[in-house]
Amino acid sequence: MRQASVTAARRIRVMAESTWREKSKSGPTDQKDYNRGMLLTPKDIGTLVEHTVWQRGKVLDVTPPYAIIHFTSLLATPQGPERKLREDAAQISKSKVQSDPELDLIGTGGGKPKKSKAKAKAKGLVHHLDEAIAWFEKTYPNKFEDEKFVDADLRNKRAAHDVFVANFGGSRGQKLIDQGKHAEIADVLDALFKATNIPSTFEVKAVHKGLKKGEEAGTHVLESALAFIAKPDQGKFAALFEAIAQLPSDGGKVLTWPNITLLPFLADPKKFMALKPTNTELMAARMNFDLRYTATPNWPTFDAMQRMSQFLLQRLQTIGAKDMFDVQAFMWVTRDLT
Repeated sequence: MRQASVTAARRIRVMAESTWREKSKSGPTDQKDYNRGMLLTPKDIGTLVEHTVWQRGKVLDVTPPYAIIHFTSLLATPQGPERKLREDAAQISKSKVQSDPELDLIGTGGGKPKKSKAKAKAKGLVHHLDEAIAWFEKTYPNKFEDEKFVDADLRNKRAAHDVFVANFGGSRGQKLIDQGKHAEIADVLDALFKATNIPSTFEVKAVHKGLKKGEEAGTHVLESALAFIAKPDQGKFAALFEAIAQLPSDGGKVLTWPNITLLPFLADPKKFMALKPTNTELMAARMNFDLRYTATPNWPTFDAMQRMSQFLLQRLQTIGAKDMFDVQAFMWVTRDLT
């Protein structure tokens, strides 16, 4: 009897899928078809759907009889944005919109994220974000206020932020530029690049050499950084890229992601994230997020990284994260989770 009922259930599912495929071949006959329930199949991976309560989502994986769907509205919930629903859930219908600026950046695939393509040490680290958060809460009982966590470079970042604000905040930075205080600007910039673990030793040395050999080039870096911080668009990003590239570093590693993104990060951690490639790629893998990463700094990758970081901040706010300093430090301490 049990075998017969299982066989019957399979037959019903096959018939339902066949019926659904026949209907889908002709496409929706009118606008109302979008509001009908749908039977999700593996062909629907990547499709945008609407939930009667959770609103718009993206189908990440379908393994009958279940589907994994990412809902942006659930990002800040303790369980995260992904839900496992039946393939024929009555609450789900195909969205009339099949492109979304946030969901388009979410990669598809099974419940576990893809392995990072960063350095070899990151390749085996495929823990989902939920597991990383659980490990973090167990390792740091006081979460983002835990002294051990704060000492893991977070204190240095906040101190560097204070230095940036004291020297370049408000109108102070522009006044130094207008007064031609090239040496003073170069000294402060040099100290800021040395203050955290964001740039590597080689990147710090390249910037140091460039600032010492071309103090006016350092002033151009600050001017471009301040303009980008005030209005972070693609044009201002390109100008900051060029300013960093013009530091006379004699072939050193100056034009890198950490060097490009450090100053905005230190200036306004409520808004900007610094991109440290291995850590950021690993977190993108944990979140199943399409970072659009390339080694050469570029606007699409920066924009995707900013979106991902905002998603992560919203998620971590439920356990006490305040800004991108907390988010970046979380990424740093969970990098070797195995």
